[in-house]
Amino acid sequence: MNINVCVIGLGYIGLPTALMLAAHGQEVVGTDLSEKVVAALNKGTVSLMEEGIEELYDRAVSGGIRFSTEYQRADVYIISVPTPYIQETKCVDASYVESAVKTVLGVCPKGAILVIESTISPGTIDKQIRPLIEESGFAIGEDIFLVHAPERIIPGNMLFELGHNNRTVGADQKEIGIRVKEIYASFCKGEITLTDIRTAEMTKVVENTFRAVNIAFANELAKICRRDNMDVYEIIRIANKHPRVNILQPG
Repeated sequence: MNINVCVIGLGYIGLPTALMLAAHGQEVVGTDLSEKVVAALNKGTVSLMEEGIEELYDRAVSGGIRFSTEYQRADVYIISVPTPYIQETKCVDASYVESAVKTVLGVCPKGAILVIESTISPGTIDKQIRPLIEESGFAIGEDIFLVHAPERIIPGNMLFELGHNNRTVGADQKEIGIRVKEIYASFCKGEITLTDIRTAEMTKVVENTFRAVNIAFANELAKICRRDNMDVYEIIRIANKHPRVNILQPG
């Protein structure tokens, strides 16, 4: 299946995703507002320090990927812009996602699919994205289709995780979810689970919270062991021999 995909935001999530899609047969244009980022990519310079990224870039270029600062007409938009954490309010800043959606709505054809990959708080799509679309005069589920497909990769091992990690695709309509699943399945060997948008939003937050709790536990354990002059790494090594224990390494 050859679908025209526009990836918005060419950072540490969007760029590898765009390259993977183009290297596996999708027609892709990567878009970023930064002229510096786009100019570097058009010259063949990839700033991400990831093993295999230059080879992937070459394959993507051979597959016809284009880079631009201008938003393009496309069948599918994958929005992978930053959602920074606001320390003062303890909330995620979704303004970059909102801005990207507004710009997409100014150029997209009717029937386009908007895939939000950026990490967002549960309820963001209902409270902040749907109203933007409706205010623009589009009917959701008829003119525009919404999907949330949160990323699950970590810097330092991006390409392997992009290709092998399980994924979640949340959509209003099952047939739209299946269509987006097929796009990701062009390069993803992991299981791709279909669900609704709110479940996908909450699942991502639960995953992040689970990791945060376990990292915090490992770090607190390190503090206790340091205070009492014990080897935390030896303790964790032994404890992890229990069949239902998997303590992370402090860091």
